[in-house]
Amino acid sequence: MPTARITSIAFTSPPQVKMEEFAELLAADPGGGHVAEIVRNSAIDSKGMAVNPFADDPRGWGTARRMAVSLAEARSLGREAIGQALDRDGLRADDVGLLATATTTTHSAPGLDALVHETGMRPGTEFQSLGPMGCYAALPALATVRNWVEVHGRPAVLLCVDLFSPHLQPPPYDKEGAVVLTLFGDAACAVVVRPGSAGTPGADPAGLDVADTEMLYVPEFADDLQVHLGERGLHIRLAPSMPDVTASAVAAPTDALLARHGLERADIRWWALHPGGRRIIDRVTAELDLPADSVEVSRAVMREYGNTAAPAVLGVLGRLQDTMPLAAGEHGVALAFGPGATIWAVLLRGA
Repeated sequence: MPTARITSIAFTSPPQVKMEEFAELLAADPGGGHVAEIVRNSAIDSKGMAVNPFADDPRGWGTARRMAVSLAEARSLGREAIGQALDRDGLRADDVGLLATATTTTHSAPGLDALVHETGMRPGTEFQSLGPMGCYAALPALATVRNWVEVHGRPAVLLCVDLFSPHLQPPPYDKEGAVVLTLFGDAACAVVVRPGSAGTPGADPAGLDVADTEMLYVPEFADDLQVHLGERGLHIRLAPSMPDVTASAVAAPTDALLARHGLERADIRWWALHPGGRRIIDRVTAELDLPADSVEVSRAVMREYGNTAAPAVLGVLGRLQDTMPLAAGEHGVALAFGPGATIWAVLLRGA
């Protein structure tokens, strides 16, 4: 059976908004002081916003308009990400056998499946729409694509896209609402996954083999992180307990995944850690004793884009592979967390 190999990753974001300017926009609103305080302590300098609130403030929009704009912007950003990923890989769109998408912020049927013909994929290309799953969505979606590629022996593309700017909520803002306003940014990331030949170095394009996965679900904390559709678009519940919940649970799935392959944490070359916020990065880093060079990449992606939910961990993964590519046989781990509370870990092997 062939392996499933990541051969290209393309992360893209809408135009950036500086967080200091964003806080100034909301300063006069009830709770605007909370937003300013959170921005100062967030370690986020900017984030992409497909809907620019300086030009067209969406906080008064109803759900129907928010969802329509979200779909249109997601398709536009998704086309860009897929095109970049295919170009970097040298793969033609009509060679793709599967397009899988994962999104929590864009709900429509039909919806992102329009990207099959908009990107030039052949009629009959399989399409799978996955979600909503929140911030961990990229990793189970990658596992699904891995399974398809291994069974069919054909290339696939995974697109993760989440847009929070169409869902900016109106005031008043408490501290939890201010965190949500500050933390989440817009992005898309496309990943090309090709079949590889296990044990045959040099026979296929270099990349990252998706070796194995592990998930942990902690249902007693399901109320601490939720995403629901309401009268004003998406409403996000993000309790301050989430960093501690995640950190206390992350070692179990991580170590179980490594043990199946005779590995320990010290054997891992780098760690692609979901940039879910300053505190969650700090707490998970301390719990697993992660190396500074890996963690700095996660901090840098968050500083530039905020937490973009599903695309976020793939953005970290792509930057790590660009700057510290795994040699054949070396291992990396991707970690993401989200509603549930749910933790996903993926073991990657250089090829």
